[in-house]
Amino acid sequence: MLKHVLIVFLLLYVSMGAKASENLSDHEVFCMKTDQDCLTYIQSRLLNTQKNSSNWYKLKTYEFDYYFDYQKFDNLHSALSPFVDQEELPGAFKIQVYFYYAKSLNYLGDKQQAKAYAAKAFAQLDEIYNVFGDPLRLVELANLQHIFGDKKKALRVLLDAEKRYAKSSDAIFHFELHINKGHIYYNWQQYPQAIESNLKAYNAIKRTKHHAKTVIALGNLAFSYFKHNDFNNAVKYYKTAFDYIEPDSIYQATYSLRLAQSYWELGNKTQAALWLNKIDRTKVEFSKSHAKVYENLLHELKN
Repeated sequence: MLKHVLIVFLLLYVSMGAKASENLSDHEVFCMKTDQDCLTYIQSRLLNTQKNSSNWYKLKTYEFDYYFDYQKFDNLHSALSPFVDQEELPGAFKIQVYFYYAKSLNYLGDKQQAKAYAAKAFAQLDEIYNVFGDPLRLVELANLQHIFGDKKKALRVLLDAEKRYAKSSDAIFHFELHINKGHIYYNWQQYPQAIESNLKAYNAIKRTKHHAKTVIALGNLAFSYFKHNDFNNAVKYYKTAFDYIEPDSIYQATYSLRLAQSYWELGNKTQAALWLNKIDRTKVEFSKSHAKVYENLLHELKN
């Protein structure tokens, strides 16, 4: 089945034009129309739109995309839960539900269920072009293949997309492409390649108004440098990310933690303590891995 999925991906790449279209559920593009907080704007529009209309479903995908970009996986899971077992949904919307639900379950630790919903997305291949009908969305499905399938096959799809659409002017496509390549190289501990890919992702997105994606690109790039033991560049790019991070974002805490960790590795205990003290643990719910880093640093700095 997974082999068949990759074959279909390649056939779709061959059949489509060279210019990638806009991300079909990109909340930041939608929110450029307003000065309001993006999530507030999306939810107010939802309240004033006929439920279950085509526009209402479209607005829901913006809500999903917002939660996903800001790593609010509990909110994403809750928003998706009413839809996951409904059969009478628009095909485009249904596949996006399966896509995001698989990603939320994977993050929350339910790997078995995550694989089941990823399989549901794969199973509806006849509708993929209607939903992810451009290289960008197919890159995201390659990301599912990376997580739940075969990383080598996923990388071949990404490299094929990079070759075919090298001249695309779509910044989001190039961002998604290189971010996903970076993930694979990172998992293979090929840190120079991860740095190269994440730098390309950052360069693709930094001149846009997609601040949430810029934050992700900078964080991934900084962490690639960190894993390569280049702690000065890790500090540089984590600090740059703070120019784009919203005040209530989880990235305020996680990137402060990574800065503390980077400064600790550089032997600068003063800066390490300064950045660690910026984190209010009464307001932050870290993942297990981040919580462990925090506790270890706290212990080391007290000694």
